[in-house]
Amino acid sequence: MTTVEQLHGTWDLLDFVRVVDGNPVGDVLGPRPVGRLSYQPDGRVTALLMRRNREWRAGAGFLTADDKERGAAALGFVGYGGRFELRGDQVVHHLDISLYPEHPGTDLVRTVRWEAGLLVLSTEQRLTRSGRTMWDELTWRRLGMT
Repeated sequence: MTTVEQLHGTWDLLDFVRVVDGNPVGDVLGPRPVGRLSYQPDGRVTALLMRRNREWRAGAGFLTADDKERGAAALGFVGYGGRFELRGDQVVHHLDISLYPEHPGTDLVRTVRWEAGLLVLSTEQRLTRSGRTMWDELTWRRLGMT
């Protein structure tokens, strides 16, 4: 059984894989994504994830780029924060801030499991448009561990 204290700290993203009907089918944020997940003793969670090599025009600044360029950059980034609580083998992220406008005020539920000291969080299962079962698995290593 996972304890809240086991989650406390900062975690580096190692892998972010989409699973369909039990089979890994691809990397959600491309190969070797970058991410940080922080669970704080005050009950706060922050998650920042991105594609390692987002395309960007040399010399362009985000604030001066056009909407199309900024939109493309945002598609390779995920960021949110809020409070968290542990419910058995699930951690619930109660969001109050997010890149995605529809997320504040919602909960993201993740199933927790441990593999050789790594934290693996699985999203809730959902159906694809073709009726197949899909979920995502994110593997994290505690910051500072090799």
